Amino acid sequence: MKKLLVCTNFRANPNKPSCAARGSKTILAGLQQQNLMIEVAASPCMGFCEVGPNAHLTPSGPFLHGIQVENLSEVIKKTKDFLKENS
Repeated sequence: MKKLLVCTNFRANPNKPSCAARGSKTILAGLQQQNLMIEVAASPCMGFCEVGPNAHLTPSGPFLHGIQVENLSEVIKKTKDFLKENS
């Protein structure tokens, strides 16, 4: 099953970046409101904390880094392209 996973990991240490500290829960909610024809779900840490917020199109799809609410249209386009390429 294809999914768009959005990292929602939060680290309490302000010296260590985390996706949730950078707004990934708002990003997740915004993507879940779209009609993407794919499951959009929260994910634990993906290991790319320095370049987050992060998402991953699965299975075997690309990782998306540095996502912001302002660029959700780019994530939506990449998701639709992923679905077309893997249908």
